[in-house]
Amino acid sequence: MKTPPLIEPRLVSIRSHSRRDQRFLIFVAIALAAVALGFKTELAGGLAVWTLALSLLVLAVPSLMGYLHSPAGSAGLQHMVPILLSSLAVAGLSTLVPSYLDYSAVAMAFGLVFYLAACLDHRQIARLERGAEAALQEILLALALAGCFLVLVSLDLSLPVRLAGVFGSSFLASYRSFRVVGRAMKPRRALLFSVLVAQLVGFFAWAMSVYLYFTAGVFTVLLFLLWYVNRGIIRHTAEESMSFNVIIEYGLFVLLIAYLFFTSLQPR
Repeated sequence: MKTPPLIEPRLVSIRSHSRRDQRFLIFVAIALAAVALGFKTELAGGLAVWTLALSLLVLAVPSLMGYLHSPAGSAGLQHMVPILLSSLAVAGLSTLVPSYLDYSAVAMAFGLVFYLAACLDHRQIARLERGAEAALQEILLALALAGCFLVLVSLDLSLPVRLAGVFGSSFLASYRSFRVVGRAMKPRRALLFSVLVAQLVGFFAWAMSVYLYFTAGVFTVLLFLLWYVNRGIIRHTAEESMSFNVIIEYGLFVLLIAYLFFTSLQPR
């Protein structure tokens, strides 16, 4: 008489982890949005805003690590990128957005990005991710990176600090994209390609800051499109998935970059 095969304990633990309660994550997201709203008070200004921004990371990073930990895998640097970039963005936007009502929407969006990114990363670690969820991960990463670029080009920062911020944010966003979205790369390979992407974006940020003048909005769009095109070309080349449709897509983005560049540039 044959007996049914034993259920592997690892699979049981993974499935139980996939049904983890999300109420804890919702609570942390609400707490983060509430702390971000405090940036708009009169007591938080100048350097105090960036000091308070660390409190967001102190609250978010341990919560995220605890939520994502499972027998299937643990949280790595790639899973911390959305909260790192969005914390910088929400802290900087607290000084750039004059209306408290408008900034309230930014703070709530910050909490929502944390919640959605954590849920999607949890499903990706548990190998439950679907195709549409990968696109949503890209959108969340794009929002966080664009907000970070907007803060860096809008604030009155010294050139070395601005370039370091552009390089660091481009590197982190590229590393997350290479490690999480699509066909995941190995860490060392993802690090190398992320440096290549960040170098190009940082070089153009330096050239456009020193020799030309762009409005903050156009500067942000140009940096983001440069990051998107460079990262996409490297990804498709590494995955050997370059096709005619991909060439047409990125060719159109290159034309858009050229159009924005030549129609918006002003000599410094």
